[in-house]
Amino acid sequence: MKNISNIILADDHHLFTEGLSALFENDQEINVIRIYHEGKTLLKEIELTNAHVMLLDVKMGQPDGMEILQEVRKRNIPIRIIMLSTYSDPMIILECKKRGADGYLLKNTSRDELKSSIKKVMKGEKLFNHLLLNQQTEEDKFEYFHNCYKVTRREWEILLLIKNKFTNQMISEKFHLSIYTVETHRKNLMNKLKLKSPVALHQFISFHDI
Repeated sequence: MKNISNIILADDHHLFTEGLSALFENDQEINVIRIYHEGKTLLKEIELTNAHVMLLDVKMGQPDGMEILQEVRKRNIPIRIIMLSTYSDPMIILECKKRGADGYLLKNTSRDELKSSIKKVMKGEKLFNHLLLNQQTEEDKFEYFHNCYKVTRREWEILLLIKNKFTNQMISEKFHLSIYTVETHRKNLMNKLKLKSPVALHQFISFHDI
């Protein structure tokens, strides 16, 4: 017997949810159990739905999809969340990843790809289109970290060197700075990113595809 995945659709465009629901109407593995067009009701009922996966519009209103994602993760509700959007903006993708989404798909994704993605997140896989992420320039990435974490240009440069396994001494020599100054930059960087150890810093670098 095939496993059935119970799905929630959350999008404020009725035609889109109706069309998506129709795609899986006779599917033996995907069962759409609820459709929500605004976030307040969704957040009131989500813990009672017993859904396995939620397809959530990034721009859904009252509250928006990003806020819903954050609130669901804050409550530790055991549901996989795939964000849907018409935008391929790498900054949005990274923010969804940061807030705990399991995947990110464009709304022009085919039915087969969507079904495959649902199956993958059910197995615990993370689905972030690395081709989209790789479209970011170094300047794009700096702007993101500057806006989100108030990272300075020098701190960003040091973060990139840490990624490449530079020691404090090597960073000091490269920028002609004292070891004390490098250590201060590094300490400030850790504080801004709310990290407690070098191991946590390297995990952060890997997670955010720096």
